[in-house]
Amino acid sequence: MLRVLGRRLATGAVTLLLVSALVFGLIHLAPGAPPGAADEGIRSLGAEATAELRALYHLDRPLHERYVLWLSDLSRGDLGRSFHDRRPVADKIAERVGTTLLVNGLSLALMALLAVPLGALAALRPGSWSDRIGGCASFALYALPVFWAAILLQMLFAARLDWLPLAGVRSQGWELLPPAARVADRAAHLVLPVACLSYGGIAYLSRFVRAVLVEGGLAESRRAARARGRSESGVVLFHGFRLAGVPLLTLAGFLLPALVSGSVIVETIFALPGLGRLFVEAAFQRDVPVLMALTLLTGTATLVGTAAADLTYAIVDPRVRRGKA
Repeated sequence: MLRVLGRRLATGAVTLLLVSALVFGLIHLAPGAPPGAADEGIRSLGAEATAELRALYHLDRPLHERYVLWLSDLSRGDLGRSFHDRRPVADKIAERVGTTLLVNGLSLALMALLAVPLGALAALRPGSWSDRIGGCASFALYALPVFWAAILLQMLFAARLDWLPLAGVRSQGWELLPPAARVADRAAHLVLPVACLSYGGIAYLSRFVRAVLVEGGLAESRRAARARGRSESGVVLFHGFRLAGVPLLTLAGFLLPALVSGSVIVETIFALPGLGRLFVEAAFQRDVPVLMALTLLTGTATLVGTAAADLTYAIVDPRVRRGKA
């Protein structure tokens, strides 16, 4: 187990280093205004003040020296200051990470709650018309672009039916509402973003659960429970969670990259003050410290998720623990 963990950590550290170097180089080599020079405040400064500011952010150094200096600051826990508003990058991330964690956490929970029952229902009658229709619907949902689904949901539930808020995380005058109304208002603002982030995962995971349960003989277990007079629904749920629990847990680690990329789109469309929207803003402003910090954060989260999936396999499979698989 320790050998597996050490190998994953070493591989993850090298991967993060290579990814950070690639992103750092692409940002600085991209066409357009130099990083940090796109802000109106910098362009309005004189030549001497501009030179001092460039020296402060090491923009007068060669590219490789800037990257080494960034790594040096990172080793001390310093993520730098934003080019755009001169604020510490850590403070900007701390202000927005809560929204991203809330939306992604609710999406993961919704996927886990709906994938197993839907997959179990499809596995009870494999090859039937209901199974085929469910399969077609799942593939269609999985292929549906997130940005298109978000716009359609906004048009239907916010613009036409006026059931849910169009964007944002709270309504005007939210501070004046009683506690219960505040919770209801926040929940209403999260319905559409969470739905957009989770529908593709639900479609994919439900078909995955169906395949696992069909191979594991769920239909036979149901018939055996009926013959013994036991509760069929209890057997289906117990058998389904027992067979699909570990594969779903390991697969959840690989869903993190999809959730991170989906957050960029969803948070931008629904105007959520999260890390995904901050990433888009920093990209347009060519705010190198913010972009590098977010790249490091999302890369770390992705590697932690995949490492957790590998460790889960190592726990349940002795061959992996012994390094034979």
